[in-house]
Amino acid sequence: MPIVWRDQMNVGIPEIDADHRHLISIANEFEGAVRRGAGQADELSIRSTLRQMQHYARDHFAREERMQEKMGYDGLAENKIQHAMLLRSLNDFIVLFSDGRLGPPAEATEKMTAFLNRWLVDHILKIDLKMKGKITP
Repeated sequence: MPIVWRDQMNVGIPEIDADHRHLISIANEFEGAVRRGAGQADELSIRSTLRQMQHYARDHFAREERMQEKMGYDGLAENKIQHAMLLRSLNDFIVLFSDGRLGPPAEATEKMTAFLNRWLVDHILKIDLKMKGKITP
């Protein structure tokens, strides 16, 4: 099921909210490709989505941390730890996929969709919303 952007996901910082929407669009584009491909995506689509997510997440996290540092945000240390853990998890997922350890394509696709959705929504709702009202654009 695609991730639906809801107002309660807004952190109130236009650049960060736009980044979050873009990350969600990457996950949703992948899920759409899966639906069109009868429940599975080809290896190239999976690799492409994982790389897009990895690059954009890295850029987003750097932007977010710079903004938090500039504003003296007291949750910066926690956010840096969470960002490092998320990037490590994504990298581990990429390695598992590349090594064929996520199972056949349909199973790997299902695992990837669940992973991306959980990863994004959890990060936005549990970590990023803490900065709402504490950082000004």
